[in-house]
Amino acid sequence: MQDRAEVLIIGGGAIGCSIAYHLTKKGCRDVVLCEKHEFASGATAFAAGHVILYTLDPTISQLNRHSVDLYGRLEAETGMSPGFHACGNLRLATHSRRLDEFRRYMGVAEATGAEARLLTPEEIGALWPLMNTHGILGGLYNPNDGHIAPADLAQSLAAGARKGGARLYRNCEVTALSQDGDGFWRVETSQGTIIARHVVAASGNHAQRVAGMVGLTAQCVPVRHQYFVTEPLSELAERRLAGLPEMPVMRDPEDVFYCRQEGDALLVGAYDGRGEARFVQEPPAGTAEPFPDEMEKLLPYLDRAVERVPALGTAGVRRVVNYAMPYTPDDLPTVGPAFGLKNLWLAEGNPFGITLAGGIGWQMAEWILEDVPSIDMSCCDSRRFGEWATREWSARKVEEAYEHTYLLPKPGEELPAARELRTSPIHDLLSARGARFGAVAGWERPNWFAPNGVVDEPSFYRPNWHAAVGAECRAATTGVALADVSHGAVIRVSGAGATDLLASVLSADLPAPGFAAAGFVLAANGGIDAEVSVTCEAEDRFVLTTSAVEERRVLDALLRAAPKGNGPGIENLTAAEGVLLLFGPAARHALQKATLAALGDDALPKGAVRTVTIGYAPARVHRCDPFGQPGYRLHVRADMLRHVFLALEKDTTLIGARALESLRLESAIPAWPSELNVEVTPAIAASSPDAAQQLVHLQIDGTDTFPHGTEPVRDGTGRIVGRTTSAGWGHLRSKALAFALLTPWEGGLEVRVMGQWHRATPTNGTSAAAGQKIMERETT
Repeated sequence: MQDRAEVLIIGGGAIGCSIAYHLTKKGCRDVVLCEKHEFASGATAFAAGHVILYTLDPTISQLNRHSVDLYGRLEAETGMSPGFHACGNLRLATHSRRLDEFRRYMGVAEATGAEARLLTPEEIGALWPLMNTHGILGGLYNPNDGHIAPADLAQSLAAGARKGGARLYRNCEVTALSQDGDGFWRVETSQGTIIARHVVAASGNHAQRVAGMVGLTAQCVPVRHQYFVTEPLSELAERRLAGLPEMPVMRDPEDVFYCRQEGDALLVGAYDGRGEARFVQEPPAGTAEPFPDEMEKLLPYLDRAVERVPALGTAGVRRVVNYAMPYTPDDLPTVGPAFGLKNLWLAEGNPFGITLAGGIGWQMAEWILEDVPSIDMSCCDSRRFGEWATREWSARKVEEAYEHTYLLPKPGEELPAARELRTSPIHDLLSARGARFGAVAGWERPNWFAPNGVVDEPSFYRPNWHAAVGAECRAATTGVALADVSHGAVIRVSGAGATDLLASVLSADLPAPGFAAAGFVLAANGGIDAEVSVTCEAEDRFVLTTSAVEERRVLDALLRAAPKGNGPGIENLTAAEGVLLLFGPAARHALQKATLAALGDDALPKGAVRTVTIGYAPARVHRCDPFGQPGYRLHVRADMLRHVFLALEKDTTLIGARALESLRLESAIPAWPSELNVEVTPAIAASSPDAAQQLVHLQIDGTDTFPHGTEPVRDGTGRIVGRTTSAGWGHLRSKALAFALLTPWEGGLEVRVMGQWHRATPTNGTSAAAGQKIMERETT
């Protein structure tokens, strides 16, 4: 066994083998993979093997497309068949809201290049003749995906990796990890020690065991899933003998089951109620084995499946598979750099199953070798979770995510499990005043303020909070608004070398003492990795603010760049400070009533930061004028936030995150990660005429048009020239608004929203002044 490697991968399932394959395709031949048992002997061995293009997320759509393209050509390249059946995928709609979901997806598919079409009940019956189509309103068909043999896929990828020079070891258990002073990893295995520059953890259901070796907590928690295979059916044998094509993989989301051909048999599975997390504290022992079957838990769903596929009613059961598959709290993979540990990478937790193996391998190889992925992977970045995301919290959230696999994904829906983990000191006051909260990075964030205790009713069209959020927006532009934004991250960098450290990490002109400025953390390709606001309190003493989800990204960038030894101090103040945003035409008057400090333009000009007393409490007051309105961001010690809030509340209107987002769109302010990400350089974001793409702010016609982002945009020739990045309703203009990332276009523009094309007009937010607006904005 070799004793050194450029990259060492832990785990020989489909994900680990895919990473090895893609690394060698990029020219990295010094790759070692260590598998504790046999290749594809963990969760990969028992997976149903579905390959699915469907998703409403643009990042996952691109990863899925790469996987489908790869699986179709893999045998020709490696000489080993992955067992890919490109029979297509069919989703049924038996409820009108499900058709709304499908209309929404059709825009995502067109925007991201996935082939899909809507089918009538008659077309569904022709594709799936064993189906009873009673009650079906329509369907969604992806013709290019299907199913694959998971173990064969892993072996095919492994064969490709070996061809590229990788060395793959079976029965080679990694027992310990440690990093030396030069940053290399010492990997202890059952077959010897290997020194590696990079280590990638792709251990599936063993994620916590590997993470624990380096003091991390894995958010990947296995959850039980069950399916069965019938005895052969004569109807399917007759189809095969007649030379008829294999029927698509069929999903009935309302009845939460799937069904497909498995040779001359049918494979049927269900997402049977609330998920059951397994191996929360201790990983599986020994070789992976399925659990004893629990068919009684499938019976309620089987009754519904028999109604849809009558042939199941007389079919015998040949095999039951009840196994643990790795899930994550938000139903997205946890991949990318491990927080605080140089050259340790995670590729754990893959709720989309075998589908994403190809795509994750593709992006992980680019991330490792180029130090940046080629597409925006922020939604999958493991650093979106902090130390607050314990194993217990993750276990409850993965159970919820599993339960919602087939439930209708409603725009703006807030899921209830494991809530009120991180709360502002004024959470109870806001709740008493009607706040409807959402969750972000474990925080409870006020989304909107509901009259008379109204609860959320999400919709693909006009949700029930529409009017209330409109009133909040108008109050912010006619009076004074007060918002609790304590969920944002606050980081202090101080001491000798602080200025040099920030200069090396940030793309920003660092401000003078007593002032603030905006900046970016840039990725290796010049794209935008994070956005921050920087306040200079004194020489070599700065405070950075960023969004809750960016907290660990920014901390990680600072920690990786900081000199070893006597570098500046890096202190996370997020839990120690509360933050209020006070703005609107009457904001100065409202603040002046609570302080004796001078607030005029001479004493507190735009961009200035001063410490003043509000009521009896000291506060760091930043004159930031958000959304073009006079305003202030107020940083207060957490134990005094209640006092400051009560001192300011009178004569203000409380507003939430939904109103802030609408005002952002009205003001044409790009945000991370929708507009500002690794795919977007500052030149693109500023709509430079020399850039290959431009970020354009659009007003979309239609009084009932409610875009959500990732809608396709076409020009006057009918050509798709890009997609919206973020979108919503502008309550001040009473128009739908969106940002769109576009290639050069001809003639007018149109945006497809919920199946209908609407005229879209660039606003003055796309002028050259947009670049200045980006650099001067405030992170709220």
